[in-house]
Amino acid sequence: MASNPSPAPADTARARTTVLPAKTGGSLSLQTHPLARRHYRVATAAIESFVDLVEHCVRVLIPGALVYARPRIGKTQAIDYLTLHLAKHRPDIVVLRLSCEHHRSDFEGPFFNSLLSAAGVRQPLPKSISDKRFALLCRITEQAQVHAGHIVVLMCDEAQRLSKHGLEWLRDVHDQLARHGIHLITFLVGQPQLLAQKAQYQLSGDEQIVARFMIEQLQFRGIARAEDAATCLASYDISRYPEDGGATFAEFFYPQAYGAGMRLAQHAHGLWAAFVHAHARSQLPGAVEVPMDYFTRAVETVLLNGPLWDTLGFEPTEGHWERAVRDSGYVASRQTVRESTQSG
Repeated sequence: MASNPSPAPADTARARTTVLPAKTGGSLSLQTHPLARRHYRVATAAIESFVDLVEHCVRVLIPGALVYARPRIGKTQAIDYLTLHLAKHRPDIVVLRLSCEHHRSDFEGPFFNSLLSAAGVRQPLPKSISDKRFALLCRITEQAQVHAGHIVVLMCDEAQRLSKHGLEWLRDVHDQLARHGIHLITFLVGQPQLLAQKAQYQLSGDEQIVARFMIEQLQFRGIARAEDAATCLASYDISRYPEDGGATFAEFFYPQAYGAGMRLAQHAHGLWAAFVHAHARSQLPGAVEVPMDYFTRAVETVLLNGPLWDTLGFEPTEGHWERAVRDSGYVASRQTVRESTQSG
């Protein structure tokens, strides 16, 4: 089967830093490889845009931005990637992750408990609100000193759950840190209703919230075309584990085929076509937009079968990709969403 052209050189170069596996101890085997444990992150074009946004905000000290996408498209994985990216390339920055919870009523206590937990403060937590605020300020200041920096990045996941009161309390934290020379940069990551909330704050005159947390905005997307797939697949072809002298992901699972010249990125159109065909056969609504979780599961299916399929002449075929897409759970997940929407 003839292969499609490789991705553009710019895409390949950009993919070199997109796989960031965690370190493992002991000898590396098929079972302990980060891919087998799903202990790695690959960047999509959308994640790279998120990286660019974060780096821009950090560079010019923009205090806040919002990133929005429909549910289950991969926002949490993007935050995982950003956390690893900053740890590797900007170790002077403190990164906090806040999972925003839904509360029927707004109370400062639970809000600051969540912030304290995000900052790494464990039980027992302070009792009074003032003590919680002071403990949070002390913890973040200490962390900034440990990192020898002055920037703190706060990633708020499911940020559409944050109320106006929560944002006001967060603005207070921002101001308190600023008085100690620390810049807090907040990224509100959540569902599209974040845009409606921003518009509402503008209409109601709450410009202090918009100007503090919603200056920049980015729409986050899944894999939406073959070129996106090629960029991701190139990561498996060229990213090594361990980074210093280890085999690439594709080489590790397909040493014979890789040695003979097989590269996953050359088959991006085949994988993308398999998702498109599965989407059409199942009569799923809307355009094809594959969440990162299901895309990586499809790639992992092919790679983990390397011990069975690896030969000097192996190239993934239409049948391999169709099986991989079926095993990824993409169709089942979209059907569940459609049934839930219809029943609602």
